[in-house]
Amino acid sequence: MMLSDFEALLGYTFRDQALLDQALTHRSYAFEHGGSHHDNQRLEFLGDAVLDFVIGDVLYVQYPEVQEGELSRLRSRLVCEAALCQLARKLEFESYIRMGKGEMTAAGMLRSGTLADAYEAVIGAIYLDGGIDNAREFILRHHADFLKCPDGEWLARDAKTRLQEKVQSAHRELRYEVLNEIGPSHAPTFEVEVCIDNVPVARGMGKSKKEAQQAAAENALEHLETVAGGGLG
Repeated sequence: MMLSDFEALLGYTFRDQALLDQALTHRSYAFEHGGSHHDNQRLEFLGDAVLDFVIGDVLYVQYPEVQEGELSRLRSRLVCEAALCQLARKLEFESYIRMGKGEMTAAGMLRSGTLADAYEAVIGAIYLDGGIDNAREFILRHHADFLKCPDGEWLARDAKTRLQEKVQSAHRELRYEVLNEIGPSHAPTFEVEVCIDNVPVARGMGKSKKEAQQAAAENALEHLETVAGGGLG
């Protein structure tokens, strides 16, 4: 896939493409290529600091009566691995992260930690490429829904993330397939089927493919809870 497509998802175009390449380079890829590529660990460190600062600043202004301890707790929820992984999946990071062959075989690009680290690395890259204003704009745009509900109830609502983690922990394969697109082209309704190890488990409908995937994931979780007590064996 083209990095220009990824930049469109991010809503930011890099002047220095090397920074984006580095942000998407896992240490396993850099190791396999003899260190000829820089991995994203340093950018992750920087992005983590920028993210903490921006979210802390927003919470300080948004909640003038809230004390330090509670502000710290809210910030922790907003920048935790689960939150960043959820955002990375929405932006399709798994399609663009460069990993070594071993990690690719083990579907390492789907791991929550890998996705969250890459998300922070991209923030660090944006900061270096365009300064704090561009980094802040990126963070606030993609954290907007979370900031409306900073205490973290959204964590429980993301069925796709919960199903992905359940399937991944059982070392199984997850796949979504669009079955139908119904209605006029300007206002379609999508029907999506979710499969585990190529076995259909559930379907969902939505006004976008992502909404339909969420519905299918929610139905799959309910199905698994009913037939297998929530597990995959």
